[in-house]
Amino acid sequence: MYQPAPSQAHPFRHSGPRARRMVRKPALRAECRPEGRRTQFPPRNLLAAAPPIAAMLGVVCFLAAFGPSAAAAQDERFAGTWQKDYSRSDAPWPGRHDRPQVNAADIEIEIRLEGEDIALIQTSRRRGWSPKVVDVTYITNNKPHAARDLGSGSMLEVRARWRKKKLNVSYTVKLPSFEADVQQIWEITKDGDLLQTIFGRGAAGRPDIRKNYYVPATVVQ
Repeated sequence: MYQPAPSQAHPFRHSGPRARRMVRKPALRAECRPEGRRTQFPPRNLLAAAPPIAAMLGVVCFLAAFGPSAAAAQDERFAGTWQKDYSRSDAPWPGRHDRPQVNAADIEIEIRLEGEDIALIQTSRRRGWSPKVVDVTYITNNKPHAARDLGSGSMLEVRARWRKKKLNVSYTVKLPSFEADVQQIWEITKDGDLLQTIFGRGAAGRPDIRKNYYVPATVVQ
């Protein structure tokens, strides 16, 4: 009876048809999948990890949408020292914008960005007068807080926020004869100047809009 050489011996214990079936079954499973059967996807271990992954993606999307919004709304060009340009600014009296400002104070504003908030130090110098300094910090969360009025130095309840690179400050002025809601918008112009626009109403209820321009202090001789 023929006996195969040791190098040709079958690797399985049994020979014959049974051995051939044992060899073919792994090939059938790997290469010829039956019709109608699909591999499960995604794997079970990935499905088990799906809730933590979904939570992480949600946190990332939230931070991307809302986290940097306040900081991105700021304009870092605000930071620096600015001096009022009287040649382009309106007079401070309502309804009398073109009135000559005789012996007007030399006004200088130093601005610092403190996180999302902004601090302003205004110094007014006038011949024969001691310098007047008003220090203001606006908390830009649009919630009421106490801050000084740059003009008078009196305390006000204000709201402040950044919106499209502009600083919006709103408050109510209370005088013995009337009250007026005032809004200030601070922005950097296309020419690189600091512009303060004040929207208010006079005693007669008429709208009053005034603009104050400030230039970098190094420009002023």
